Amino acid sequence: MKNVISITILSLFLGACASNDTAQIVDGKPIKYKNLSSKDQKDLVKEYWVVEKKQAPKYPIEAAKKGLSGCVELIVGINQDGKTSGYKVKSSYPKGVFDNHAAASLKKWKWSATEKNIDRTPVLTSIQLDFMVSGAKNAKEAKSICDVDYKV
Repeated sequence: MKNVISITILSLFLGACASNDTAQIVDGKPIKYKNLSSKDQKDLVKEYWVVEKKQAPKYPIEAAKKGLSGCVELIVGINQDGKTSGYKVKSSYPKGVFDNHAAASLKKWKWSATEKNIDRTPVLTSIQLDFMVSGAKNAKEAKSICDVDYKV
């Protein structure tokens, strides 16, 4: 039963990622997102919301033991209260290693509406979190794939 509910919620969120005005149900309330998750619209989120509180992701112990660096790009919903209302992993490197830690971090972020965003329009945006350590075994690949300025 939990899987059916999880799949239903995930399906609704993925649908919201596909279009500007698709409604998503969160806590029983429909949310109409403005989709700003594409690369060419990514910076437009600053016209709607400003990050008020960031939570740095925790570095997974297993990744540290293996000497891995990487990144996770997530599509994140920002609701009318300036809180994370859902997420979807868009890409990650190495696949699955940092995903849960990135998502847990973003759930704690908070945003403030800008003066232009009087209606507190909910948006979907893309956020990349990087997990870089010096001496990583995969440093060159991580730098290239994650597109970060990181000393190898």
